[in-house]
Amino acid sequence: MRIFYLILCFICLCDLLHAQTVRISYEGDPLTDKERRKIEQTLQYEVEFYAQFGLPDTLNLQLTVFNKREDALVYLNKFNIHPPKSTNGMYISRLQKAIILSREKEYQQGLGVIYHELSHHLTLQITAGRPPIWFNEGLAEYFEHCKVNKKGLQHTFTDYEKGRIRTIYMLGDIDLLTFINSRQNEFMKQQRTDEQYAYILSHALVTFWIEKAPRQIFRDFVLSLQNKDDSSTVSERIEQIYTGGFKQFEKDFEAFCK
Repeated sequence: MRIFYLILCFICLCDLLHAQTVRISYEGDPLTDKERRKIEQTLQYEVEFYAQFGLPDTLNLQLTVFNKREDALVYLNKFNIHPPKSTNGMYISRLQKAIILSREKEYQQGLGVIYHELSHHLTLQITAGRPPIWFNEGLAEYFEHCKVNKKGLQHTFTDYEKGRIRTIYMLGDIDLLTFINSRQNEFMKQQRTDEQYAYILSHALVTFWIEKAPRQIFRDFVLSLQNKDDSSTVSERIEQIYTGGFKQFEKDFEAFCK
């Protein structure tokens, strides 16, 4: 396994100028120079976004990419990790590694899944290592659907996803309070149902927070997740932070989705 290291130094333009050092180690099958440049460009925007909530001055990111799934499974077996067949990428928090399991098929060769898995590392940094599952996956989905162009970082919430959310609301299938408070097992159980809307709804929620909710309210929400002494549920935190409470949050989010 070949390992390459890259050190990036960013100036994050948050409330104050702040220098951020990011060390990326590339392992496994090699990426092209063009792919690595794209990853590093996108990562610069990701780090700038996350830095507003507080990041360590130095970040160490590990990205391991496999072209063939069988090679990835052999590698993961060393750590007693056995991913489901549908898994194409994963972030292993105890190893602090983003793993891409396969790039054999054309649809797997995009860089979105890499942005997705790397964002998990950053989300853990700003939530004291215990993000709500929908927030963790929603941020990962958000950055998976981003591309860098001349105007900067461009995010897309696809027409397919919009249609799915509208349909779910029309059918009355969304219990937002329960979903917001769901834990890992409950979230994945929902994802395995016929509707399979857990990731899409998470993406929609995070898109609302980032692109529609007042910036200070969003910031206060994220900062509340850093308080390890706060035993309140996620919906209770929103009740305290969001103007008009959780019911208004529900109304605003539903209007955003329509």
